Amino acid sequence: MFMNYKKLIEPYKVDMLDALRRFVQIPSVYDEKTVTKETPYGKDVADALTYIARLGERFGFDVDRCDGHATELTIGEGDRLIGIFAHADVVPVTGEWDNPPFRPEIKDGNIYGRGTSDDKGPLIAAFYAVKALKDASLLRGYRVRIVVGGDEERGSSCLEYYFNNLLKESPTYGFTPDSDFPLIYGEKEIVDFWPSLNIEIPHVKSIKGGAATNAVCDKVVVELDDACELKSYLESKNVKFEIDGNKITVLGKACHGSTPELGENAALILLIALGEVYHLDLLSNIGAKLQDTTGKAFGCFVHSDLLKDTTYCVGMISYENNNLTFSVNFRYPENVNSEEIIARFDEEFKTTSKVDGEPSHYLLYDPNSLLVKTLLKAYREETKDMSEPLTTGGGTYAKHAKNTIAFGALFPGRVSTMHEPNEYMPLEDFYLSAAIYAHAIDLLGKIK
Repeated sequence: MFMNYKKLIEPYKVDMLDALRRFVQIPSVYDEKTVTKETPYGKDVADALTYIARLGERFGFDVDRCDGHATELTIGEGDRLIGIFAHADVVPVTGEWDNPPFRPEIKDGNIYGRGTSDDKGPLIAAFYAVKALKDASLLRGYRVRIVVGGDEERGSSCLEYYFNNLLKESPTYGFTPDSDFPLIYGEKEIVDFWPSLNIEIPHVKSIKGGAATNAVCDKVVVELDDACELKSYLESKNVKFEIDGNKITVLGKACHGSTPELGENAALILLIALGEVYHLDLLSNIGAKLQDTTGKAFGCFVHSDLLKDTTYCVGMISYENNNLTFSVNFRYPENVNSEEIIARFDEEFKTTSKVDGEPSHYLLYDPNSLLVKTLLKAYREETKDMSEPLTTGGGTYAKHAKNTIAFGALFPGRVSTMHEPNEYMPLEDFYLSAAIYAHAIDLLGKIK
């Protein structure tokens, strides 16, 4: 029997958009100052998880608050479990926004606001896909569980707690709506490391920049005892900056750490400038070579046919007491030994690096597996687009949940604004992704 999933979603469009507006208004950035045992990621993330819990309760889902690390919504009956893993936390606000980032606006068919595409819009689309199936009595013989985490942007400790501490059930099949369509069958390994260097930079008192390791540094502030020489240099190079006395703020363009080549790195621009102005070749060398985000310029490039190229994203930087430190978000294919590459990096730049936490290991699914083929079928039947599955540098919940693949909601040909100013999601994509998710859940639930 033919099912029209777009028609199934149609009656929910007004409610979907209202739910997303309210969700985006919650500034759910990790806040160390308000962390407690009950709110492990701070008050605002807790508010976002509470919002999802109340949405689930309103529509008859069984709700588990998971000790504040996640919100779990379950509906249906049966041994088979279809898992949907999304996140309520967002990256900090950076750059210049046309509208307040937590006051969502609709313009030219898009909804703007922090989290609209990463990951609140796709999450709400998936939620209403489940609700539409439930209301149509199509959830038969299986359960659907939506797990909404609170710490995806800082490494997914929320899902580690969910599975390792709470010993939650793994899905029979699952997806995370936090990447690209048609689907992602492979993800690179990721590790953050922090190179440091003892160096005296004349006239510089301090440097501070960046908001997250997994986003290109778009703003860096340098305080000097005399800013005149640096100011003149920046003007001569047409660098975007602001000045307040002897404080200069160099401006770049943020973007997601998986695609650093799409941004303009303010930290690297500053290092080049300081090196040129104060005749410090080492700083110029670091700034110039790290602008090649693949690693070719500094002998740290590796490629594989499956997961493609290495990438290096400088996200944060600081300088105090003659010590320069910056973060490198390193993403790499399956044939890389990260320790060897980091050692080579340190040798090239005369730095000493510390690794931050454990690497997020790479993920590869068989493109001919039943899960891949089923999700791809749902996507293609709803869109008539025959695009092939992808691999990516992004790291998603698929690495933390078994039998789970990243599935949307960025459509082929769309520009990603994740982690950028003026983040948005096209409303057309918002509603279409809900139809795709409803179709996919229905197919997964019927697998014999």
